[in-house]
Amino acid sequence: MFLKCKITVLMALVNFALIQQAMAEQPQISSYLVQGKNPSRMSQIAEKFEIVKTHKNAFEVLVPEPKRDEFLKLAPQSQILIQDTSLAIRQIFQQSQFFPLKNEGYHSFTQVTQMLNSVALANASIAHLVQYGMSAQGKPLLALRVSKHLRTDKKLPRVLLTAATHGDEIITTEILLNLMNQLLAKQAEPRFAHLLDQLEIVFIPVLNPDGFAEQNRYDNGEDPNRSYPYPENVNGAPTASINGLMNFIKEYPIAGSLDFHAFGRMIMYPWGYTRATVDAEREQIFAGVTEKMAATNSYVHGQIAKVIYIAKGSSADFYFWKYNSFSIAVEVGDSKAPRASSIEKYTADQSESTWLFLESFKS
Repeated sequence: MFLKCKITVLMALVNFALIQQAMAEQPQISSYLVQGKNPSRMSQIAEKFEIVKTHKNAFEVLVPEPKRDEFLKLAPQSQILIQDTSLAIRQIFQQSQFFPLKNEGYHSFTQVTQMLNSVALANASIAHLVQYGMSAQGKPLLALRVSKHLRTDKKLPRVLLTAATHGDEIITTEILLNLMNQLLAKQAEPRFAHLLDQLEIVFIPVLNPDGFAEQNRYDNGEDPNRSYPYPENVNGAPTASINGLMNFIKEYPIAGSLDFHAFGRMIMYPWGYTRATVDAEREQIFAGVTEKMAATNSYVHGQIAKVIYIAKGSSADFYFWKYNSFSIAVEVGDSKAPRASSIEKYTADQSESTWLFLESFKS
């Protein structure tokens, strides 16, 4: 046991050194407070930067260091709140790497990759691991396809479950890994056997590997969840990780998606780029399913633009717009990186909600 702990500590030190080295490749992101909530001004800033929180008469904006001067031209009187928004997340992640057993803390990108390969081998009859591209820094983009009918011609609704679009939201990866393992461990039980018989479920636990590897929110300085094309910007320039995913979905079209983010305790649906609603029939369907999901964990539910704020270039809008898919964004819990001991509770809060979401699809 002593030797195992020693090896684990050495691995943690290596991970720490790799993270420190890689940080030079990811621009630092700072948080700024902008006073006043003039809608026109907010919209102008939201076109180029990510608004992450609103207050009574102010709002918070994330700004990558290379774009600081551009931001200050738009908001010269803004106040800096946090110099390096990733620092606290990195510290929590690094501390968790010193646990002697790999499942007691947060997983590194290397560990996530190893787990996906192991799960695919152990469940070869129903699982297939796909590398659908490479990140800007050369990391593999990985998706685990799961269904009883992967190797048949039977056409099933394909549902995409994603996490870590923002690389600092590391709790989302742990939730999705745990849900994946729960589904496979219980595949003989009627409820889960039915899901595997009626759907193809695609797990992407780390959508943005470059950001995730350093616990940096963005994908090499760009916000991946503002880089999707949307109706008002049909030629949007996706980041490398999002471009890979868009190519994957061209090959494997989806009927729906569940995109885990952190934090805020919200379950939301399109539109995010505008406060205008989708058509009445689909609005009713979205509202009905998210209401059932929210009843399991007491989350707020509703349209993205009305529950939180205008978010242009998000996953839910793109999937709905391009594939008419039933796409939902979930902001889990109250932290991007809670203590490792809270991972089980965070997963439990999403379990029933996720199974209900999957059960809303009919083959």
